[in-house]
Amino acid sequence: MLLLPGCGSLPPAAESLPSVVGTLALREPGRLPDGAVLEIRLVDFTQARQPVVVVERSDSNPGQPPLHFRVTYDPLGIDPQRDYSLEARIVAGGRPRWVQVQPVPVITKGRPVLVELTLQAVPDGP
Repeated sequence: MLLLPGCGSLPPAAESLPSVVGTLALREPGRLPDGAVLEIRLVDFTQARQPVVVVERSDSNPGQPPLHFRVTYDPLGIDPQRDYSLEARIVAGGRPRWVQVQPVPVITKGRPVLVELTLQAVPDGP
């Protein structure tokens, strides 16, 4: 589950689930256009050639950066021996406008559950 400011509280069942929380910023200063969609995925990247999406959430019109988020996950779906990361992007006008260059490892093997994500602008195409 993705929770952003103004989105209310977590449903009762989700309140008891663990989560990754953090802040998302843009590398280059800018404003998100109306209709922007923030997409965040929790991915098992143990086998880099075949990453598996564990949780995928999106939020339309998420506000302006910095954005605060919470991604809840089912602990039964997490294997402590595997590697997980967060990936994020902002889509506007049907195409990615800001992307995360490197996934951020989280949850297992001593990795954090409190993270800061920085997205980079995607150059306009021809």
